[in-house]
Amino acid sequence: MKMLPKEYDKAIGEPFRVEDYRGAKLEMYYLDDRADYSKFASRGRFSVWTSNGTDYRLFVDKGYYEAVSDLYQNEINTIWLDFTNSIYAEQKRLSNKYMLISFVMLFVLLGISLAAQTWFPDAQDTVFLVSMVALFIGLFGSSSLQQKKLRALVDVENKKATDLIREAIGEDAFQQILSNQEKYYQQYFQPAADDAEGEAIEVEALDQEETEEIKAELENKDGENNE
Repeated sequence: MKMLPKEYDKAIGEPFRVEDYRGAKLEMYYLDDRADYSKFASRGRFSVWTSNGTDYRLFVDKGYYEAVSDLYQNEINTIWLDFTNSIYAEQKRLSNKYMLISFVMLFVLLGISLAAQTWFPDAQDTVFLVSMVALFIGLFGSSSLQQKKLRALVDVENKKATDLIREAIGEDAFQQILSNQEKYYQQYFQPAADDAEGEAIEVEALDQEETEEIKAELENKDGENNE
């Protein structure tokens, strides 16, 4: 299952660690080495899981990795990649289903529209407008329903993965990871002194959504989906 394949191809140099995930190669690279590092770090996203459909690559902030290295034990990587692959597979299935529904609705409405224009030639503009409105409402409703199903699945599977991680490393180790993680975020985003001008560097405050994502990073580790 491909996972952010464009990001997968942005690896620079040699991986600092290579592991095995169910027979596939898992390479780990420092996110810091990439030219676009800031676009992730500025949003509090210090790890990016990717795959070309065969092998896997993890891009991770070096400081973050050192702070929560226990989070990347092989057993935990397996649990997390199992979860991530299941979500990507379901997303693909729902996307294909949505496309099929879209084509069916389009052909049905076109048929009805052509028939109605034949029956009511003086009202062609009205028939066309009504058909487009019906198509928009149908597609919007279908998309909303499938996104709701996906979010519900993510919540369920995410809890399962989190429980497996807690069981694998123990509650104390789990809480220690969360503590180290929070400390790293606080340290990273704390305003630093500007040696040249002696002024504090302003760091843009995270909005509520990003703050919640940071606090729940272990439970919603990558979250981020998809280009």
